[in-house]
Amino acid sequence: MIIEINTSIDGEIVSLLNPTTQERAEINVSIGATLVRLQLSVNNSLESIISMPGKEKYTLKENRLHPSAILAPWVNRVRNGNYSFLGKNYQLPINEKELGNAIHGFLARKPFIIYSKETNKDYCEVTLRFEYDGQSTEGFPFPFIFNAIYRLNANGQLDVTFQAINTGSETMPFACGWHPYFSFPNTSIQDYQVSFAATKKFLSDAQMIPFESESVNFKNGVRLDTEKLDNVFLLEKLPYHIAELKELKSKKSIFVGHSSEIFPYFVAFVPDGYDCLAMEPMTANTDAFNTLEGLITLESKGVFNGKITIWVGKSSEF
Repeated sequence: MIIEINTSIDGEIVSLLNPTTQERAEINVSIGATLVRLQLSVNNSLESIISMPGKEKYTLKENRLHPSAILAPWVNRVRNGNYSFLGKNYQLPINEKELGNAIHGFLARKPFIIYSKETNKDYCEVTLRFEYDGQSTEGFPFPFIFNAIYRLNANGQLDVTFQAINTGSETMPFACGWHPYFSFPNTSIQDYQVSFAATKKFLSDAQMIPFESESVNFKNGVRLDTEKLDNVFLLEKLPYHIAELKELKSKKSIFVGHSSEIFPYFVAFVPDGYDCLAMEPMTANTDAFNTLEGLITLESKGVFNGKITIWVGKSSEF
């Protein structure tokens, strides 16, 4: 297992490579520790399964569809960018101006550094780090360290671990999520269905903030060409939850696994005009800084850890 580091016009790129299978993960260190490529083997064929919708219009730093963005220290939206925590009121910058919200935290396009590397016969792993000083973002005066740990395993699985450490002297509000888009090459949205163990779908108001929920059951799969997906879902509490994106013609699937006790919320989103699906594990609901739905309070020196695993394989039977 090999780690390669290169410089491109987009910044520093670290590649995790299995030279035997040619499976590869590429991460842009300079722009948000963003997973920009993931090539895994299924049915003796290498498939690139990470989609980057919007790349033909925007640079990675400016892409409004947030492909593969790390969402922290809050997920999705904070209504009007305003929240109260432990008796104090805070105002975040409004970076979703059309809806008047603070969206997706502020780590998504920050420059990370390579903190550590490890290789052996079973895996190669890189830890990418961002240190927040508690001052550079208005409305979030809570310093912390965030580590994004990518591990490519010899068995063809990619583990992505997010770790946050509260380095301040006060308790801080925190939520974490991830925004990757998935597809197989040369497919269309009509070719897919997705299954995951949701119990509720949240319906949103004009600011895209949830205001009510309804019961759902997607365990048997839902077609992406018949169900308009742009919602937060509450998952069943499972030690290990698996979402499956099934390509119906080839009967190949992309799997996203994680504990739904750590990541109990899940966003499924098909962007208009693109043939891919965002499958987004979340620790909290939209506007959790106000509703407290899933909000984590990290004590001084407290640590959050959450792992997400991606793999491909033969489709399961629904």
